Amino acid sequence: MYEVISGLSPYHDLINDEFLAAKICQGLRPRFKTIKVPPFIVHLIKRCLDANSLNRPTAFEVRDKLWGFKFENSVELVELQKQIEEIHDNNTHKNSVELVELQKQIEEIHDNNTSLTSSSYRMHSKANYTGSSLLSFNNLSEPKNSDDYYEQNGDIISENFSGIN
Repeated sequence: MYEVISGLSPYHDLINDEFLAAKICQGLRPRFKTIKVPPFIVHLIKRCLDANSLNRPTAFEVRDKLWGFKFENSVELVELQKQIEEIHDNNTHKNSVELVELQKQIEEIHDNNTSLTSSSYRMHSKANYTGSSLLSFNNLSEPKNSDDYYEQNGDIISENFSGIN
């Protein structure tokens, strides 16, 4: 989920070793510091990261929730575009302020749905995603629930997210 939302590999800025594995078992989770994340996506991510695998959503549930989110945003964009066309058709000066406001809303929705590209971040030189088979995971602690991490270390919701209703 993190990589899909952000365009970044999880823990891209950390060394991928047995210490990272231990930290993940202790509750470390990816941070969404500069990424705008809708609250319902945050909830879905927390469920995906749940230490109890029975509480995690199925792939079908994740697909359905994401599809629903995309559809809702598409409907909102179509409605905003219709309003802009109506203002253009009326072509009055009074409506130009409304037009600018609607265009800002469309840009904000687009910006909120645009993720970072992989070329816009730096990976740690020792963040190796293919060498985990060389690591020993015999002494890992029992996994902690992801909510424990977010309660202790702040939430993953970006302060910048304006929300889409």
